[in-house]
Amino acid sequence: MMELPDRYKSPSEFAEFIGLEYARSSSEKHKRDNGQFFTPKQIADFMGNLAKPKSNKVSILDPGCGTGILSCSLIEKLAQKTEISEIELTLYETDENVLPDTQKVIDFLASWLEGRNIQFNYRIEQTDFVLENSNVFHLTTLFGVEKPKQYDYIISNPPYFKIPKTDKRAIAAKELVYGQPNIYSLFMGVSAKLLKEDGELIFITPRSFAAGNYFKAFRKSFFSDVSVSNIHIFESRNKMFRNDNVLQENIILRATKQLNSAIKITVSECDKGLNRPMEQVFKTSSLIDLKSQDLILFIPSNEKETNTIEIFKKWQNTLNDYNIQISTGPVVAFRCTEFLKTEGVMSNSLSPLVWLHNIKEMEFVYPLQKGNKPSLIVNSEESRKVLLKNKNYILLRRFSSKDDKSRLVCCPFFSSYFAADMIGFENHVNYIHRPNGDLSENEIWGISALYSSSLFDTYFRTFNGNTQVGATELKQIKMPPLDDIIIIGGKIKKCQKPQKQDIDHIVNEVLLEKSYVENTRSTGNFTRVGVA
Repeated sequence: MMELPDRYKSPSEFAEFIGLEYARSSSEKHKRDNGQFFTPKQIADFMGNLAKPKSNKVSILDPGCGTGILSCSLIEKLAQKTEISEIELTLYETDENVLPDTQKVIDFLASWLEGRNIQFNYRIEQTDFVLENSNVFHLTTLFGVEKPKQYDYIISNPPYFKIPKTDKRAIAAKELVYGQPNIYSLFMGVSAKLLKEDGELIFITPRSFAAGNYFKAFRKSFFSDVSVSNIHIFESRNKMFRNDNVLQENIILRATKQLNSAIKITVSECDKGLNRPMEQVFKTSSLIDLKSQDLILFIPSNEKETNTIEIFKKWQNTLNDYNIQISTGPVVAFRCTEFLKTEGVMSNSLSPLVWLHNIKEMEFVYPLQKGNKPSLIVNSEESRKVLLKNKNYILLRRFSSKDDKSRLVCCPFFSSYFAADMIGFENHVNYIHRPNGDLSENEIWGISALYSSSLFDTYFRTFNGNTQVGATELKQIKMPPLDDIIIIGGKIKKCQKPQKQDIDHIVNEVLLEKSYVENTRSTGNFTRVGVA
């Protein structure tokens, strides 16, 4: 039996020490290329504590295990909660540099379990988790249904990085893929198919899967396989994986094969406060409509966000119902280099080119030089396929920066700004328009005010967990009646330069008059609870 160092009383303590040592000796490039961010012990313990006791013999899967801290924490918590007698553990890890450290931790864990008379069988797979288990997507064979090995618990902090659709893992898991996938969603999707009927999946991941077109195929597969029971939100982006300089909005998610009628949401600032998080329980149907096409998962972190979701549920229409559409700028700069100009005079043959940086909160600023980005585009027969008619639009940034206070940055755009017949919108700009027609002045000011309001920003944050603002997500947002939008626009345009407080006052005033915001109550209050 391995001698346990006195300094480390538990396998998870030892795993955290080994992980920190490895992270310090590993280059930033290596960690980034492998999407590798080691889980702090407090978070690992919280995740392990979410597991519910089952039989005295359990099977555990840890895909992308790193130094094995999640497996260690889970096993420690199970050993505390139940008279467990036998554990079968399967770990996947492809980084050959970390594998010797993984083995040290598992040897420590084996000795710890031996001291408690718990039988322990394990195997460390040095193969790609997604490819190794891709048979879960095509189980029917000539000889019937081929069942993969299934597990009582699957716990993971999967790697995070984008892969192209041509990647062999994306091809193997094509059921989960639309657009450019992120590897973490493939880990989640495959794991959901490897659970036993009473199994539990406990993952810490980015929350970006909750909405958006790129994760739509994943959500369809994932939510047909498992049902969410718990979500933990971290209010601070930069304190969770502070040793790895991660700026990512992550959540902890627990899901089961059994249908859950309620979802418990807990909130803490970071890993501190995990023992006494704020808590609220929601009906599953209030956070995700499993009959909808988009399967958006709303994740409110406070009572304000909860109330805001209820407000939007009262509205029945989207912009499309008002013959208004949202599109993405067609000018992809690197594909149009021969048409882009940094100098020249605007004319019938030279049009303005609008970039993301030209869009300020409720203000269009042009010209505005940023680096060497060209501000003009040739208007010719060849370039016209990426140009638009100069008419009234609403412009939104497709990406918000860390300096932006709001996730949605929006401004009105009027055709009178330029004498040009045609205009170019760069690909990082979303534009709102009326096909085969024009938006009225009040519609433009009203829609711009709504997207610039605290109300819409709060709502958007309940399902969007990153800095990207996709046209698809914007299309799905319910809007108040067009008459109300026009009333808001008429009031906003009277402001010489509308500020956030002016916008919020007018938006709330109009919507209160229509009783959309009035007496909205949450399904319950967030309360602070202790966690053992």
